[in-house]
This record gives sequence, structure tokens and C-alpha cells, in this order.
Amino acid sequence: MMIVEQLESFLLLIDNLGGNAKPLLFAPPASDSEIQELELKLGYRMPEDFRNILLTISSHCEFKWFLPDDFELLPPIHQIFSGELHWGIEFILSFNESREGWIREVFSNPADEYDKVWYNKLIFQEVGNGDFIAIDLLPDSYGKIIYLSHDDGEGHGYVIANSFSELLHKWVELGCTGGEDWQWLPFCEDKFTGINPNSKNALVWKQAIGLI
Repeated sequence: MMIVEQLESFLLLIDNLGGNAKPLLFAPPASDSEIQELELKLGYRMPEDFRNILLTISSHCEFKWFLPDDFELLPPIHQIFSGELHWGIEFILSFNESREGWIREVFSNPADEYDKVWYNKLIFQEVGNGDFIAIDLLPDSYGKIIYLSHDDGEGHGYVIANSFSELLHKWVELGCTGGEDWQWLPFCEDKFTGINPNSKNALVWKQAIGLI
């Protein structure tokens, strides 16, 4: 199933549950000139995997939903109430200017274990609580999807997926729960391997909302 079909199918499921399924926005791919202009402003070439998604899949995606207020889930997935996935070439510069601002004002010590997670990242998604989801630019972890928390969130520095393509494959399968870290952490078995859509908690979640 193509990603747009997966997203639309999940929104229909949420709607049938009585939740709030926002209209899906899935724009056409970006042009080469749009990508080159963005990279010129960033000062570097974006990771190929993400770049390819922008050029061949979509330049802008907005996917968001909320469960019904009275929908009950049991621990450890009881804190899930929504899901979102978004990216857009028009947002990337401002998101990364925000990251640089956080580094200047708060996370200014690259030798500090918490602060250094904010360095060498390309942000593509802003989370509702003020956190960010980013692509790692460090050589040893290049392309991995990393969570950036501004307020000591448990998911700070966690690998959500090993690449943007993997994110679309694995997170979309779960409806992109979150983006706040406490909504996707139940599907991570450790800090380094990312979301597992076939984990025990993932199967409980899928069954609870009628995916299986």
C-alpha cells in the first residue's frame, strides 16, 4: 500500500471510532530547483534518503488525528491520544533556525551529554509540546531520525527510525502516534533501534484500535 493510502486508511479508521481525523495534505514532489535553493540556504546537501522523498513522494505532508475523549487504553499505551506526521520544504529553514536558537540560549555546551544531541541535526517536524524530530547529520549516525526534547523528555536522543524511509514504513504502520515522545516510546525496545511496529505493545495498540 502506498503511503498516502496508508495515511488515508488510518484517518478513516479514526473517523469510524468517533475521533477527530484532520484532512490529509499531501502535496506533489518538490522540483530540483526548489531543493537546490533550500540546500543553498542551509549551507549543505540534505541526506539522500530525505532528499529523495521530497523529490519523488511529496514536498509537504500534514497528517493529524485525535482519539475520542472517552476512548480508553490500558498501560503501557494509555497515554496515546493522537498522532501526527508532517514535513514541508517551506518549514525546514525556520525549524532549524529555532534549533540554532535553542543551542545559543539553552544547549550551548557541545561537551554536555544532553546538549550535544541538539548539534548536527536537520529538523523536519515540530512537535506540539515544543520538541522536534530531526535527521542526524553526524557521520557515525548519519540519516537516523532523532528526537530532540527541550525539557528533559524521556525520549531525548532516542532513535525513532534508522532512516526517513524507515520512519515512513514503521511509524506510519502505527498511525504516527505522537509526536510527543511518551506516545511512541512504548514501541521502542531500547534507545538505539527505533520503533518496532511488530513489538508486543504495538500489537496491543493495533488490536485496541481495530487495525488487526
